[in-house]
Amino acid sequence: MTAALARRDLLAALFAATALPGVALAAPDAALFGDLDQAAAARIGKAWLAQHPDIGRAALARRLFPNGRGPDALPALRRRVSEDFRRGAVFMHRGWRLSETEGALFGLLALEGAA
Repeated sequence: MTAALARRDLLAALFAATALPGVALAAPDAALFGDLDQAAAARIGKAWLAQHPDIGRAALARRLFPNGRGPDALPALRRRVSEDFRRGAVFMHRGWRLSETEGALFGLLALEGAA
């Protein structure tokens, strides 16, 4: 990720990338993903997955999007991110402090990119 990607935009970029995985694979540099560095996102996702080796793509997608990837998904993810930080459910990677939900989104992006 580059410094130009604001923290508040990270979740929206991750959501867009995971909600539209075919677009992410076909056009990794598309403006839709803002300044999200796909290679860095994959590294973060792989690190999260290394800490959660028993979860697969389908289970992770169900966990993140229990009601599907429709218009209510992003607000629900934002609430979960806030709840994660309140509970101290964080994922640390190379100085980044991410919510568990954000880490899981990176993980899903890495899994879907590997498909």
